[in-house]
Amino acid sequence: MEVYQLYNASSMIFTLFGTVGIRARIGGMIVGASIWAIVFILQGLGLYKMAKNRAMHKKWLVFVPFANIWYIGKLAGDCNVFGQRVKRAGLYTMLAQIITTLVCALALAMEVYLYAVVGEPNYHEELGIYYWGNLTGFSVTADKIYTISGYILPIFQLVYEIFMLVLLFGLYKKYYPKNYMFLGILSLFIPMSRYIVIFVLRNRKAIDYEKYMQARREAYMRQQQQYYNGYGNPYGYNPYGQNGYNQPQRPQPEEPFSEFGGKKESTNDAGPFDDFSSNNDEKQENPFDEF
Repeated sequence: MEVYQLYNASSMIFTLFGTVGIRARIGGMIVGASIWAIVFILQGLGLYKMAKNRAMHKKWLVFVPFANIWYIGKLAGDCNVFGQRVKRAGLYTMLAQIITTLVCALALAMEVYLYAVVGEPNYHEELGIYYWGNLTGFSVTADKIYTISGYILPIFQLVYEIFMLVLLFGLYKKYYPKNYMFLGILSLFIPMSRYIVIFVLRNRKAIDYEKYMQARREAYMRQQQQYYNGYGNPYGYNPYGQNGYNQPQRPQPEEPFSEFGGKKESTNDAGPFDDFSSNNDEKQENPFDEF
């Protein structure tokens, strides 16, 4: 589907610069496919490194169209939608992508055929649309297919984007939980961004989101307890401990999940775009090996 979007954008640019008709469409296909191939390889490299860090098998699938979406589901694990766990999110997203791609390919084929055989479409000033007139033979069928695909494509596209958003939320929760929602929304409005984000996150360690949130809550509770222990409570009420007014502060225990939510500096606390040059190729434990 992203290829079709790049094709439309590239064709429009060619048209603005004076290249029209079938030449603009062919140019749009070449440019769109080239850009997609580059970012697809970047995404594959990112997914491959993520799978390698977790010692997962069949890593070559990350470079196979459609199958790489299923593999993202394996990396993300069970996803969460409004408090409900969704299993096989990668499989559902892959099926939605296949159906949407088939509709896009059909629409693209009919459009290229009409431009090549019939020529430039006419413009209806009252309706504000382009249409092909005086059609004969297969051109009539091609025009009907092209028109129908234009109506149903947004529906399949919406379904695909919803599944993809759920899947990316699950993936980003494991690799950048601090701002997973921002990255997911970014991929919704700029679909090509997910290819770059996945490549950038390739060296980060996968974590358990539930443990991460628990560590954050525990860190917050310790901060509140430290405040009450340090400054006391003139009303004699301390919801986080038994120390009274002006009593000495007790030593703080070591944080059990400092790599998730504590104050210890870690490469995982850096921004998602800070590790382009990271060379950490150490194999990590594989608690999530699902193969």
